[in-house]
Amino acid sequence: MRRRDLSTVTIEDAERRMVIALGKMTARQGDIFMSKRFDDATHDELAARYGISVDQVSADFVRAFGLWSRCLHARFPHLVWPWL
Repeated sequence: MRRRDLSTVTIEDAERRMVIALGKMTARQGDIFMSKRFDDATHDELAARYGISVDQVSADFVRAFGLWSRCLHARFPHLVWPWL
């Protein structure tokens, strides 16, 4: 799959794709992704918040970031796995 030229993506399109990506994530993945990207929360803070290990926080963030990236670059983001 060829990656999309992100210089042509509008803010509205990126926001729409973010909503699609968040809908495909679990609630915990979505919160971890948003907290890491926009609130600068640390792995330790998130692990304490959810009662999970730092490694699990990392795994959830990686999965969430992968979904966001696939939705951002996809021609049809609503068709990105997982299908909901």
